Amino acid sequence: MPQGKWFRIGYGIIVALLIAYLASKVDFVFNPIKKVLAALFVPLLISGIFYYLFRPFVRLFSTKLPKTLAILLVYVGAIGVCYLFFWMIWPPIRDQSINLVDNFPQIVDSVRTWIESLQQHEWLKEIGQKDALSSENITNKLTGSLDGLLNSVIGSVRGIFNLIMRFFFLLGLVPFMIYYLLSEGDKLPDRILRLLPDRYHRVVGGALKEIDTSIGSFILSKVLTSLLIGMLTFIGYMFIHVPYPLLLGMVAAITNFIPYIGPLIAFVPTAIVALTVSPMTVLLVGIVLIVSNQIEANVIGPRIIGKQMNVHPFTVMLLVIGASAIIGPFGMIIVVPVYAIIKIVANRTYDFYKHNHIPPIDPLAEMNKRHD
Repeated sequence: MPQGKWFRIGYGIIVALLIAYLASKVDFVFNPIKKVLAALFVPLLISGIFYYLFRPFVRLFSTKLPKTLAILLVYVGAIGVCYLFFWMIWPPIRDQSINLVDNFPQIVDSVRTWIESLQQHEWLKEIGQKDALSSENITNKLTGSLDGLLNSVIGSVRGIFNLIMRFFFLLGLVPFMIYYLLSEGDKLPDRILRLLPDRYHRVVGGALKEIDTSIGSFILSKVLTSLLIGMLTFIGYMFIHVPYPLLLGMVAAITNFIPYIGPLIAFVPTAIVALTVSPMTVLLVGIVLIVSNQIEANVIGPRIIGKQMNVHPFTVMLLVIGASAIIGPFGMIIVVPVYAIIKIVANRTYDFYKHNHIPPIDPLAEMNKRHD
C-alpha cells in the first residue's frame, strides 16, 4: 500500500470526512452533546471575557494580598462600576431610547424632505436615479424596517419568561465560573500538558501561551478602545448638537468591536438622526467618527496594548465580510480572534513537524503494528 506523504494526508482527510458523515447520522448520540455545548457556550464566553478583563487587576493585587482576597476585591470593584453605570449612565440612555422611538415619524419626515430636495438637482436626473431615490421608496423602507422591528419585539414577548430565567441562570453561574478561572486558570496549561506525551509539551505549551497572550490582549484592547471611542464620539456629538448623543455614542462603542466596518455601521443611524438638524450636521458626524477613530488607532490605541493580532488588514476585511455572510454580526466580532488561534496552531504545528521530522500518525500503520 502506498506510504507517501500526500497519500497519508489524503487518507487522513478521507477518514475525517467519513467520521463526520457517520456522526451526522447518529443524532440520538450527538444531539444531547450539541444541546449541552450550546447551553454552556454563552456562560463560558462571558466568563472568558471577564476573566481576561479581571486577570490584570488580580495579578496586580496578588503581589500584596492573598489571591482569594484579590479576587474578592476585584469583584467589589466590578459591582461598584455596575452600580455607577445603572445609577448615572443607564437612565439617560433609557430616556433617549424612548424619545428616539417616539420621534421616529419626525425622523422619517426629515429624511423624506431631504430626499425631495435632493431630487431637484439636475445631476440626479441625468443619472436616472430619481425613481430609485424617491421619497416614497425611502420612506417605505424606513417605515418597513420599523414595522419589522416592532413585529420582532411583539413576537418575542412569548419568550420573555425564558429570557428572564436564562438571565438569572447566567447571573448565578457566571460569577462562580469567573472565580474558578481567576483562581485556577494559570494552572490550566499544565493540566493540559499532563495529558500529552513529553515530546509535545514544548510546542503545545508555547502555542497555549501565545494564544493566551493574543486573546487576552485582543479582549482588553477592544474593551478599552471601544470605551474610548464611545467617550470621544459622545463628546463630539454633544459639540455639534446631534440628538441622543449618549445613545449614539454607545452605538459607536459597540460597533467598534467590528474591525474596520464598525465605524461605517455606526455612521448610518447617526447620519439619519443628524438629518433632523441639517445636512451639514451629517458631514460633521462623519468628521467626528473619522477623527475619533484616528485618535484611537494612531495615538491612544497603540499605547494601550499595541499590535495584539498579527493579521493583515486586508485579511481582516475578508474575514469580517465572510463571517457576516455566514454567522452574522456575532461572527464579525469573533472572527479575528478565532482566525488568530487557528493561525497560531497551524504555524506551531508546521514548525514542529518541520524541525523534528516527525511524520503525522498513520492510522493504518498503527493498526498493522498492533496486529504484529
